Amino acid sequence: MKAKMKPARTGAIALLTAVLISGISLPAAQAAAPVVSYNVPASPAIKAPVQKPLWTASFDKNTDSVVTDDGILFTFNGGKLVALNVNTGKTLYTYGSRLRPDVAYQKGTVYGVTEAGQVFALQAKTGKRLWQTAAGITETSSPRVIGDTAYVTKGNAIIALDAATGKQRWKAIEEQSEFAGGVSMEVDGIVYASYMVQGALTSVQLDAFDKKTGKKLWKQFRQNPPLAVRNGLVYSVRDEYPFDDADPKRELSINVFDAKTGVEKETQTYSWSLGTLPPYTRDNNGSVILNGNDLYLATDSAVMKYDITAYKKDAKPLQKWSVPNVGKSLIGSVHDNKIFFSKEASGAITGMKLANGQTFGFQTDNQPVQTDIYGNGVYIGQSDGVLHGYNLQTAAPAFTVNTGSRQYGPTLLSGNTLIIQAKDTGKLIAVQVPKALR
Repeated sequence: MKAKMKPARTGAIALLTAVLISGISLPAAQAAAPVVSYNVPASPAIKAPVQKPLWTASFDKNTDSVVTDDGILFTFNGGKLVALNVNTGKTLYTYGSRLRPDVAYQKGTVYGVTEAGQVFALQAKTGKRLWQTAAGITETSSPRVIGDTAYVTKGNAIIALDAATGKQRWKAIEEQSEFAGGVSMEVDGIVYASYMVQGALTSVQLDAFDKKTGKKLWKQFRQNPPLAVRNGLVYSVRDEYPFDDADPKRELSINVFDAKTGVEKETQTYSWSLGTLPPYTRDNNGSVILNGNDLYLATDSAVMKYDITAYKKDAKPLQKWSVPNVGKSLIGSVHDNKIFFSKEASGAITGMKLANGQTFGFQTDNQPVQTDIYGNGVYIGQSDGVLHGYNLQTAAPAFTVNTGSRQYGPTLLSGNTLIIQAKDTGKLIAVQVPKALR
């Protein structure tokens, strides 16, 4: 005869009763464990007074606005050129329709381009049109105005216009390039332009044109836009191809050319060895800026100063500062006896005092997106929609502006008014710069 089975529910109650009497603990139920769990402490929040805007205005998000010394802001809204009073935000006038959202300004004249590629010039204070080309002649967003000439590009051609009348002076074509060239500078009647040239090897090419006729005087492959042109000589950094990743030796070369003929007069080569362990970064070629005759070269571990007019092979630098992890990062120009570096991975800007080699930075509490330095003010727009103003001397935060934007155009400064270009929101935000940052 088979034994009678107890119901499952009765058996469970009996087991629970036994556990309670004996004091045995049951394992606690828990959720699934994460495959990866990693925490990085957040940066301390920046504490600075919140600055209220003087005014705000809408603008087309893809615009790069400009300001004048006499307090006019040029921007675009709905495809129209808009002139605003920098201090009040009041609209002075609007011009045109279906215009490309970029503008250039020089000596009381504002220049722009229609969607059809027609170049025009206006009297900046009144908006009165001075001239407009009859046909579309440019594919660029705005002219590059230097002296009495407005330069535009179409395909691989550079076109020179009389800045006062819009009359075409000449057109020069770089046959070896499929891309538009960019005019870098104009010195002593010679125009310098750079192109990307493709072939077995692709690199930048430096061309020199006669300003009056557009005749090509010379060209040099693998040469960057001039560092400087002085005393009939052109100083240009050579485009170095990647180095062997097994070799720690690195070098940067500056070629010196005769400005009229392009004949090479000298090659200045500055060499160093990487301070890290292999494998080495193949594209760590160093970076330079020029201040007068002072050439500053940043390597992966140091900054060195040379006199570019007194080069001697293998000569020791005039000064050397140990700055670890600098890399290819020198940016901008010498300001207030300081030089500056960019960190591509984080977007941060740091600096070094030339007087003593002391390095400094600016604490942020979110990723920096746009950094601009004017006078004693450092302005950093962050990806969380906040812009902070800092004191360059102390690196201390001075004020905060809530912009609501993750992307910024360059900040603009006219007098004591700072204009923030909040790209995501399509807003221009004007704030007054505190006295300590002027």
